[in-house]
Amino acid sequence: MKGKRIAIIGTYDTKALEMRYVAERIASYGHEGILIDAGPLTGPGTPVHYPNHEVARKAGWELERLVKEGNRETIMAAMAEGVGAILLELFAGGSLEGTIGMGGNQGSAIAATAMRKLPIGFPKVLVSTVASGNIRPYVGETDLMVMFSVSDLVGGPNPVSRSILGNAVAAIVGMVEKGEPIRITERSRTVALTALGNTEAAASRISALLKEKGYEVITFHASGAGGTAMEDLIEQGVFGGVIDLTTHELVEEVVGAGAYVPVKPGRLTGAPAKGVPLVVSLGGLEYLCFGPRETIPRRLRKRKIYMHNPLNANVKASEAEMKKAAYELAKRLNRGRGPIEVLIPLRGWSVYGAPGGPLYEPEGNEALLRTLKKKLKPSIPIRELDCHINDQAFASACVDALLRMMEKQA
Repeated sequence: MKGKRIAIIGTYDTKALEMRYVAERIASYGHEGILIDAGPLTGPGTPVHYPNHEVARKAGWELERLVKEGNRETIMAAMAEGVGAILLELFAGGSLEGTIGMGGNQGSAIAATAMRKLPIGFPKVLVSTVASGNIRPYVGETDLMVMFSVSDLVGGPNPVSRSILGNAVAAIVGMVEKGEPIRITERSRTVALTALGNTEAAASRISALLKEKGYEVITFHASGAGGTAMEDLIEQGVFGGVIDLTTHELVEEVVGAGAYVPVKPGRLTGAPAKGVPLVVSLGGLEYLCFGPRETIPRRLRKRKIYMHNPLNANVKASEAEMKKAAYELAKRLNRGRGPIEVLIPLRGWSVYGAPGGPLYEPEGNEALLRTLKKKLKPSIPIRELDCHINDQAFASACVDALLRMMEKQA
């Protein structure tokens, strides 16, 4: 087997021994580690493939000027941009099969930001001293694998860090040797779908109906990262159609609160901009998600609350918030360049929001619908169905609408 090239990202001034240990472990599997120094303070003559001054130049800076004139934020952003540019150049040239980064707060941020530039499906691993906290800023909407280093990465490998780093190397080697790249065989027959636990029954039914008709279905969990990942893949031209069943993330985006705020703003913008046939519904738009009960902001604690599980609280959105979501939904759909239909199940948009459910408040739903009908341009049809979002009839209606638009566009 021909050896693979795996980039090793770290701040060489503080992580030299760890980076060289990782390179040795990669070499023991018959592969080559490509050392990239992301540390702005390493001196000249560093024995790496890409020294820090070259990294800085890739971001448009001379290293000496960057360190002299830049603040910490500017320096970190520049080094991350430079590392990312190197990774993309190697990837585009076919001379990179995987990447592994390591660091504390600063090094993790630089490495993660750079690795997120690589496409979904490309092997990427981060070993971080801060991985047991909130890692969303590091992972974003990508498939970056993150491992907690347990011990600090200072002073060279120790019995604990040797094990952790060795396991991380084994993971990245396994990915580059046996990993599975994303293969989209026929874009025109690949459909994106959004879901949450509250709309899972509908998503399962829609997926089954589409698969029966020979379509490939990729479902995204509408948890902030999932919806953003879908939008990115829509921009890349992966899908021939989209059923955005669960638009929950939009209400958190416009409110600016909740555990499922999109990683990047812009839900429900990709398909309209690309002209991809789009079916939209209102799954989960009537509530906000938070973590355990104590994470709910005090100003919201008098609202209806239902604990989806001990770590996930569903909080009823206010009428004003739902109207704001409807306004933004209409605004984004009105920019559409392709066929769009909005399907509304009148008997509930989620398990908990159905009549008799713990989050049912018809006044908010009605306010959202009034706003949507008023603001949505007449060329985008709104169809109201006398069923619940998880009913078979609604799944069939979504599939029929999408396939009709896709066939007409073909």
